[in-house]
Amino acid sequence: MPAVTKSFMPALAAFIAFSFTYTAVVARHEGNAIDNARTRWQQQMQRGTDAMSAYGASQLEKEHR
Repeated sequence: MPAVTKSFMPALAAFIAFSFTYTAVVARHEGNAIDNARTRWQQQMQRGTDAMSAYGASQLEKEHR
């Protein structure tokens, strides 16, 4: 006796609903965390660049005296 075919529509609808919910809730927070990490990294790099620039400027002033 052959198996009765079942509709895939309920499973597809559940998958789409779950995917939308995940994207709308969880992925948004993950994106915010990545944006915050990038901002912290950029600020840290800027502080390092500023410190190196200040040090380099003071060394150039010493050489030209």
